Amino acid sequence: MLLHGRLEDVTVAKVTEPSTPGDVSSTRTVDRALALLMTLLEGTTNGTLSDLARATGLSPSTASRLLSTLAQHQLIRRDSDGRHWAGSRMKQIAAATLREEPLYELVGPHLHALVEETGETASLGVAAGKDQVLYLRQVASTRQVQTITWTGRTIPRKDTALGAALDGKPTPRGYVTSQRPDSDVTAVAAPIIGHDGTILGAISINAPTYRTSEPDVERFGQALVRHASTLSSSLGAPAHLVGTR
Repeated sequence: MLLHGRLEDVTVAKVTEPSTPGDVSSTRTVDRALALLMTLLEGTTNGTLSDLARATGLSPSTASRLLSTLAQHQLIRRDSDGRHWAGSRMKQIAAATLREEPLYELVGPHLHALVEETGETASLGVAAGKDQVLYLRQVASTRQVQTITWTGRTIPRKDTALGAALDGKPTPRGYVTSQRPDSDVTAVAAPIIGHDGTILGAISINAPTYRTSEPDVERFGQALVRHASTLSSSLGAPAHLVGTR
């Protein structure tokens, strides 16, 4: 997570430049364009040409050419300050994709309720391959000092509360916590179970560690288990699995 300007565990794949122009293939061009697009959407740069080129290991001229192509297809746009953002076509694709994810709409009221109950940022995480967790939806805390929302970004599955919840490793109380030594964020998460007993996602609370006590963690966990149980039941989860794992 990002708190007080620190970014934790975000890795961007760098693209190796070919030794000569003749080495460039259509597949390599697609790989580079996708690397630029993913880096931009992850929000780990300021969106300028130089920053995007540096993050992906591309030359500015190559990055500029590929960004222009992406802009022509309305996947990105460039503002008057030279920064790049998601374009209208990208937003259209994202909206269509989210409509296919039942948890996205279903979890909304629960995340808002969790923020009201805890005062901290509430999130929905889903598996992104076997090693990462994707923040699919978040509702930010209304407090002045808060963890920055990470919608659309990924974190490692290992040693994180969301990852442990997705792996079915909550405590007997139904939730799991994490406070990594390299982070000043405390996370608490609980799994959401589908009709066939599989874990579809997990909801979490992220809070600055300096203001999070053990009673707070327990309170967050109980709230998460309650909402996760309601979500699981609405998805048809087996009764004996709801609230436990």
